[in-house]
Amino acid sequence: MELVALLAPHTPDLLGSYNAGTDRPLLNAYRDFHSWLTKDHIPLRAIIAFSPGWQTRNILLIDERPELESSVDYSGFGVELRFDPPGDPTMAAQIKARLRMAGIPAGIGIHGIDHAVSVPLFFLNPEGNVPVVPISQPLNHTRYARVLGEILGNLRTDGYGRILVLMSGVLAQNEKMMAKGIQNDQLDPYADLLIRILTKDPVIDPLLVPREWIDRADPPGRLRELHLLSGLGVSRGRLWGWERALGIAQFLVGFDPVEI
Repeated sequence: MELVALLAPHTPDLLGSYNAGTDRPLLNAYRDFHSWLTKDHIPLRAIIAFSPGWQTRNILLIDERPELESSVDYSGFGVELRFDPPGDPTMAAQIKARLRMAGIPAGIGIHGIDHAVSVPLFFLNPEGNVPVVPISQPLNHTRYARVLGEILGNLRTDGYGRILVLMSGVLAQNEKMMAKGIQNDQLDPYADLLIRILTKDPVIDPLLVPREWIDRADPPGRLRELHLLSGLGVSRGRLWGWERALGIAQFLVGFDPVEI
């Protein structure tokens, strides 16, 4: 079994652009990544979704239900998307148990599929038939995210196929600047630094990003995705594509499969 980690953009306007036939770098990047993911006909067995749309304090929650449902948790984009995929109670229970063994508070939660998951699934699994395991993001403990990465890299699985670890690729989203049309002058060096950390450095180190830059960019996941990637032990990913706009920067970055 292989594990593939992916930072994937999820802004709902991607769907609007897709439906309108607009040519966008990220739409092309999604198409190219999907071709890579499916070219060897290796089945996608499960998707572990680490979504900034589900944030919790002092605990990691896992939705372990056998059937999941979507929630329309955004408005104003003129698009709605529903995915009601199956869950994977067995995998969810294993992750929860191993988190607890590592001393990380973990429990059961009900969340389903938010837009940070459903938008990437539209491009990566349009049939919506691959089981999904939603896991919350810890608001105040980046160590939890790092330990979660270590656990995911050592899952006990049988059979042949791939497990996709899906994380937010929206690494800057300052909504005040977006609303006011203010240019974020720090966004270019911030994006350049993230690209270097994710695609060139031998080790992913989230602490290399200055705190004031993170506060300015205000990513919805506060770069907890980088802490998970650090725990997973991957590095030097491939930048499939990225876009920058007022107050926002979003990336599609994939990492080589890890044998588990």
